[in-house]
Order: sequence, then C-alpha cells, then structure tokens
Amino acid sequence: MNITRRPATEADTELARRIHHSALRDVVERQFGTWDEAAQDRYFEGDWRDAHFEIVLADGIPCGYVSIEDRASDVHLREVVIDPEFQGHGIGTAIVRDVIDRARARCVPARLGALHQNRAITLYRRLGFTDAGRTDTHVLLEWNAG
Repeated sequence: MNITRRPATEADTELARRIHHSALRDVVERQFGTWDEAAQDRYFEGDWRDAHFEIVLADGIPCGYVSIEDRASDVHLREVVIDPEFQGHGIGTAIVRDVIDRARARCVPARLGALHQNRAITLYRRLGFTDAGRTDTHVLLEWNAG
C-alpha cells in the first residue's frame, strides 16, 4: 500500500468531518457515554480551522487526515484520524513512524495526546511512546531517542 499525504484544502472539510465522526464516535461513546453530533461538529470545526492539516491517501484514496507540528522543543502529533475502513493496514503506523523519524533527526522528543479510551494508545506504546502525564480526558505520550 502506497501511503502519501497532501495539504488539506477547504474542499476537504466535509471529507474530514465524515472521517472524524466515523473514526471517533466509538471512542467518544466509550469515554463519555453519548455522541452529541452538534457538539462534535463544533469541536471538529474549531480544530479544523486552527491547525494545518494534510489529507492521508492510501493508494491515492483519501482515508484520513493528520496534523503534525514541528515545534521548537518537539515534534507534536496534534491529530491523526484514519477512516475505520482503512484502519489496521499500517497507515497509522507509517504516520507515527514518520513523526518519530522527524523527532530523531532533530534530536527532540515526539509528543501526542490521546483520549483515554482510544485504542491507538496501544499502537503508540508499541512504537516506543511512554506515558508522560494525564489530563481529565487524555493520556499524554512521549517518544525520546534515549
């Protein structure tokens, strides 16, 4: 599978909203008990406007989106959302490995946060991330070159 990324445009908003809702509904319901479509639309809109995103493509088919921030002190995986139909095929792994490679090249940590009930935490830990803290809603994870 060829995994590529391209800059997101305003035309990608509805695609990303659909992927957000389908990928996060299960996590949100496990963690918070209910899915509030209007609240999730507001959350998505605020997030989508406030960051630089890329569309993830698998063999040319849009399958997710990602926001990676190269900050002064770290590489921050702000968000990675993969459509459930494409999960389990190594796409998320490839993205996280890219983040690790970027951090390693700069000799800085890679950081991210994930909802407590997000099954992707298993992936992050498998790829070498360790727990760096907790908030009421998120597990904070960090990868260091050692």
